[in-house]
Amino acid sequence: MEAKVYVNRTLNLRKIRYLGFDMDHTLVRYDSRAFEKTTQDIVLSKLVAAGYPQEVLKLPFDYDLAIRGLVIDKKMGNLLKVSRHGAIRAAYHGVHPMDFAKQKKAYSSTYIDLRDAARYSSIDTAFSISTANLFMQLVDLKDHHPTLKLPDYETMGIDLMLAVDASHRDGSLKGEVRKNLAQYIIKDEAVVQGLERFKRHDKKLFVLTNSDFHYTKLLLDYAINPFLKDHKDWSE
Repeated sequence: MEAKVYVNRTLNLRKIRYLGFDMDHTLVRYDSRAFEKTTQDIVLSKLVAAGYPQEVLKLPFDYDLAIRGLVIDKKMGNLLKVSRHGAIRAAYHGVHPMDFAKQKKAYSSTYIDLRDAARYSSIDTAFSISTANLFMQLVDLKDHHPTLKLPDYETMGIDLMLAVDASHRDGSLKGEVRKNLAQYIIKDEAVVQGLERFKRHDKKLFVLTNSDFHYTKLLLDYAINPFLKDHKDWSE
């Protein structure tokens, strides 16, 4: 089945000269299941190094536990589905759905304000899936194994996000990708065809990414260069 993108408005690109693209999950497609599995392994190791019990290393990887668009309530240990206006439509405590009565009791007349970053965290990127999955499982582990003496929900949420941030920042994750590009990066010729189509219409293209130059070059060399027909290198 041919993949299609549906939009609710059109944009005339005739007068737009410069087009910028993010690298991760835009110019370069990741195998999200493989990447998030590695993220979980690295993050759990960091949590153990920070004092968490060895039992957390046994938490299974379940990519399908959460999706983008959900919200973590660190204070209550819940994962929330909210409307565009912040109204709560569904909730999980740990890995278990909350029935309506419990949800209403916990969030009576509550509207989620994502500006309250101390309490709420939005799962808004593909790199956030493992964060939600691990938070759900840590909450469940704490509830069912009190003898492990895990921290409170809020502290676990903070520790988890610090570990995830560190994994991206200190090169742990990028190092794994560098060692095995074929495992983590999906080559997509259609992306390259689209870029060259823009160039034929005299558009100026640029990459906007927070990754360092050497990592960016490695991934673009791997994902873009093999499919170029009108250019020798992605930098052209």
